Amino acid sequence: MKRSLLIALILSLSLFAEAQQIFPIYSDSTKRNDIDYFVQLNEVSIVDKRTFENDLERYKYNQMKNYVGKVLPYVDQAVKMFHEIDQATANMSRGQRRRYVRSREKDIKAKFEDKVKKLNRTQGAYMVKAINRNLGKSCYSILKEMKNPITAAYYRTASAAYGIDLDENYKPENNKNFESIMLGFGY
Repeated sequence: MKRSLLIALILSLSLFAEAQQIFPIYSDSTKRNDIDYFVQLNEVSIVDKRTFENDLERYKYNQMKNYVGKVLPYVDQAVKMFHEIDQATANMSRGQRRRYVRSREKDIKAKFEDKVKKLNRTQGAYMVKAINRNLGKSCYSILKEMKNPITAAYYRTASAAYGIDLDENYKPENNKNFESIMLGFGY
């Protein structure tokens, strides 16, 4: 009984799919009577189980994963705000753009300054790296574009005192663990 019900269900679904043409149909020019069904699937990355040389390497990787997980909500908000500001100021003059950026800067400071100040140096470095990765440009160039070159140079110097390079361009081949963690989080 269950087997016949299952077969009937599969047949009805296949007939329904043919009637509704859910799947794109492509036919080969040499075989006019044959119909091939083509379904495009999402890309899947298959990786082997991660092995570490020693416990210290495992600890560093897990710590990086934990820190990146903590800063990703801030990275998402930063990238979203950058795109909003960039889109809103696309047709503005330089003066109008500065005023708009200053007004948004006050909102951002009120909303995030206390939370971001609680991050440690390593988390800050990972946040800068993730922003560079998601936007495809360095934080220094973003500051230079949004504010001015003098302010950008000030922030670059201040962050260098904490060991964070705002001018670094993100390269996946140089940051393999970071890249695998970001891909693991779905970015």
